[in-house]
Amino acid sequence: MKKIKFYILITFFFCVGLAKANSSNDYLIHVSDYYDKHPTYIKSFSIGYWIPQASILKKSSKLIFTSSASCTANHYGNLILSFEPHIFFNPLMKTLYGDISTKIYGNTGNIITTIKSEDEIQGSLNILHERLIDQLYRKILVKLQNQISTNEKVNFYLSQKKDPVEGSFCLLFN
Repeated sequence: MKKIKFYILITFFFCVGLAKANSSNDYLIHVSDYYDKHPTYIKSFSIGYWIPQASILKKSSKLIFTSSASCTANHYGNLILSFEPHIFFNPLMKTLYGDISTKIYGNTGNIITTIKSEDEIQGSLNILHERLIDQLYRKILVKLQNQISTNEKVNFYLSQKKDPVEGSFCLLFN
């Protein structure tokens, strides 16, 4: 009886493991840790903040790209989106400018296309600067999502029904 329970338990964990490994997302999101290790300095009139952009962008992208996962081992997706964020604050106009350059990879490891999205948002730079940056990134990512869905190269690649990409591919980026 104990052997039967053991084999049933092993079979259950094996099936659950296969289901998770084969589940596929639309996108695998990659933001280099470089943007956290080397934060951007944003200065207002009298105060300034060191901004670790990668962690803020990862959180924002999870909210916009709902069918996505981080680009790590045992995650699968149809496309890999590699983000490169850049922000600038103009204290006179109280405007935060930002752009995200996105490289889109397929399962062969080649870049399908590169898309650059940019936008701006009004607001004061204060102790809650992460909220302002998160709002800007969300605004840019919504634009990016629309650009990806209308991009001819991406649509052509997706129409070919290629195998999903495994997330350990992103180890090459760091």
